[in-house]
Amino acid sequence: MKRKEFHELISIKRAEQILKSIIHGSTEVVPLELAYHRILAEDVVAAIDVPSFDRADMDGYAVLAADTYAAREEEPVQLAVRGVIHAGHVPALSISAGVASEIATGAMLPDGADAVVMVEYTEQTGSSESSTSSELFVSIRRAVHAGENVMRAGADIRHGNGVLSRGTQLGAREIGVLAAIGRHNIRVSSLSVGILSTGTELVPIDERLQAGQVHDVNSHTISAAVRECGASPVMYGIVSDDLEKTKETLKKAISTCDLVLTSGSTSAGSGDIMPHILKEHGEILAHGINIKPGKPMIIAKMEKPVIGLPGFPTSALSMFHYLVAPRIREVLGYETIVKHRQAVLGTRVRSVGRHQLLPVALVRNCAFPVHRGSGAITTLASADGFIEILPDIEIMEAGERVEVALFGEQSAPDFVLIGTPPDGVDLLAGMLPFRVQVIHAGVNASIDAVRNRIADVAAVPFHADRLSGLHDLSITRGTLGRDQECIFVVLQDQTTHEKIRALLSLVSGGKWIKRGSE
Repeated sequence: MKRKEFHELISIKRAEQILKSIIHGSTEVVPLELAYHRILAEDVVAAIDVPSFDRADMDGYAVLAADTYAAREEEPVQLAVRGVIHAGHVPALSISAGVASEIATGAMLPDGADAVVMVEYTEQTGSSESSTSSELFVSIRRAVHAGENVMRAGADIRHGNGVLSRGTQLGAREIGVLAAIGRHNIRVSSLSVGILSTGTELVPIDERLQAGQVHDVNSHTISAAVRECGASPVMYGIVSDDLEKTKETLKKAISTCDLVLTSGSTSAGSGDIMPHILKEHGEILAHGINIKPGKPMIIAKMEKPVIGLPGFPTSALSMFHYLVAPRIREVLGYETIVKHRQAVLGTRVRSVGRHQLLPVALVRNCAFPVHRGSGAITTLASADGFIEILPDIEIMEAGERVEVALFGEQSAPDFVLIGTPPDGVDLLAGMLPFRVQVIHAGVNASIDAVRNRIADVAAVPFHADRLSGLHDLSITRGTLGRDQECIFVVLQDQTTHEKIRALLSLVSGGKWIKRGSE
C-alpha cells in the first residue's frame, strides 16, 4: 500500500466547523433506573405536590398550637391523647381544643392540627391531676407556633413548578427528585459512540503480552471520556491492520452508533489503512490538522461520522478532549463547564512551531510538562491535563500564567519528588507509605522547585561535587537499582522532615554528604 502524504493541514477552527456539521444526536425515553448520568432532553415540571399532604417533620404529638402557648418547663400543659398516627396511614381522627395525637415522622397531619410538639419536650402520663378516668394525657413543656415541625403539602415541590432543566446531567440527587414526583420514564439526549482500536500490535488487557505487543489502552480511556460527556460508549475492541476485518468492524459500528471513534492507523505510513477504507467507502472531510499531537487526525463520513484519532494514548485523549468532547456535550445539551485550572509554568517551555496541546502535571499550582515522547504511556498517567500553546509563541518562560484543561478530577499528592531521576525512583516512590507524585524536569528547574517549596525533594543523576550554588540546600547520595547513583536535594530546614527521612531510609548510603553551607 502506497504511503499517503498530508497535502493540507486544516486549521482548528475549520475542524470545529466540520465536526459541528456532521455530529448530531437524538433523544430517547428510558426508565428511571437506567437514567443515571444521562442528559435530560426536556424541562421537567411537577405533576403533583411534594409532599402531597401536610405531614409531621418530627416524632411527637400533633396539636393545636394555641393549646401550647402557656406551656413552660416548670408549668407544662396537659392535653388528652387520642390515638397514634403512623406513616402511610390516613388519620381517622381529628384534633380539637385540649386534644393531641401521637404522630410519627412523615405521617399525615390529622384534621384540626396545625403543629407538632417534638417528643423530647413531652411526657405521657396515665391521667391528669383533675381526671378520674384512665385515659392517657401528655404533658407539654414547650410551646409551639402554628406550622412548627410540619411540612405543608407542596412546600417542597409545588404542582406545575419546574424542577429540572433540559441539559441537566442526572446524578443521584436528580434521580431522587424525579422519583419524588413519580416520573418512572424520562426523555434523555442520546448519542451512541462506537469505539474501536486498530493495530496488529494491540492485545486485550486481560491477555499476556508477547514480543512486540502492547495492551489496548485507547478503547478504555476513550470509552471513559465519552461517558464523562454524557454519551453512551459501545466498545468494538481491537481490529488488526487488515483491510477486510477493519472494514467489517467499522460497518458494524456505523450500523448501530451515531458516531464512531477509531484510534491508530490514521497517519501517512504505508501500513495505515484507515484513510484508504474511508476514502473508498465514504468521504474524507479532513485528514491532518495543524496541531500537535493531532496532525494525523481524520474526520470523515461513512453514512455516519467517523473520527480517526491518533494511536498514541496521550495524543488520542488530548485530541478527544480538545475537539470531540465539546461537540458531544453541545449535541447533548450538557450544561457543564469544562474544568480548567489557573496555574503558573514551573519550567521554561519551547514551542514546536505550531499549535500544540502540551500535557502537564499540576503540582501546588504549578504546571510542569510531562511529555516524555509521543508514545510514552507514563505521560498519560502523570498528566492532569494540557495547556494550549498557540503557533506564534516560541518560548514560554517559567512563572508565566497558563490555563490547564483538566482530564478529570485532580487530587493533591502528599509528597512531590521532582527531577531527572533514574528509573528506580518511580519504584522507590511506590514503596513509600504515602502518595508521591514524581515530576520529570531538568536539573535547574528541579532545584528551583525545591527552593520555592513547590517540590519536597529534587532527584538529579549527578555527582554532588558537580553541583554548585547550593548553599541553602542539603544533598545526599543514594544508589538505586542496577547501581544507579542519584543525588537528592532538599531545603536545609527540611532534612529532618518525617516524609523526607522515610524516602531516604529506602536509599542505599543515605547519609548527608553536604548540609547547608558546608
